Parts: sequence; structure tokens; C-alpha cells
Amino acid sequence: MLSWVFWLVWMLPVVILLAHILRSRSKYKNRKGAGAFFFENDSLVLNTGLPYEVPFREIDCVELEYNSWELEHQLSYNLWVKVVRRDGRTKRVFYKGYGTAKLAYPADMKAALEERAIRCVMTDCNKKRK
Repeated sequence: MLSWVFWLVWMLPVVILLAHILRSRSKYKNRKGAGAFFFENDSLVLNTGLPYEVPFREIDCVELEYNSWELEHQLSYNLWVKVVRRDGRTKRVFYKGYGTAKLAYPADMKAALEERAIRCVMTDCNKKRK
């Protein structure tokens, strides 16, 4: 009996964390099938475990760092998304990309950002190394 009590006390923070993640993710409608980010309520939302929302008016630029070799030769690719705010703060997240998401490839992401008048910089890390 005592071991069950210890186990429940140990699992309580895990359950609270999972409930918080589910609650925070459920308030966004456009997250289903989204790639590295999606747009909602005049904001760019980074699609992480806990969604990170940045209003359009605070964004200076978005940097997409990818590897062109992975895009051409593999079914998945690695992508770093860095959001630079006007006040200098940054948020950088990693995304494992597949061709099945709404904004599947970096070129699609850049087009969607520029459509909303957000400056986007694409960096091919494969060409940086040469």
C-alpha cells in the first residue's frame, strides 16, 4: 500500500505537466497537420510541445536553417526555425520535417511568411560548410 502512495506522489508532477501541455495545445484550431509553425489570431505560433505564440507586429524576421542535401535525398529533413523579435529577443526551435505537413518545405514556409509581410531568411547549412 505504501509503495502505491509513493508511486502516485511521484507521478503527480508528470500528470500535471501532461494536462498543462494538452490544455495549451487544445486552444489552437490550426495546429492539426501543421509543420514547424502555423498562423492564428495575427500571430505566428511555433509548433512545439508547448506552442510558442509571437504576434506579427513583434517579429523582425524569421530565419529558416535547413540542409538542401536532406531535402533532395531523404524522406525527412532537419530544420531550425529562429524568430527574431524587434526588441532583440530570439526563440529558436528544432523541427523534424516531412513532406506531409501543410507547410511541408522551407520554400513553402518562406512563401507563407512573405505573404503575411514577415521578412524571412533561408540558410542552407549544407552550403555554409563548403
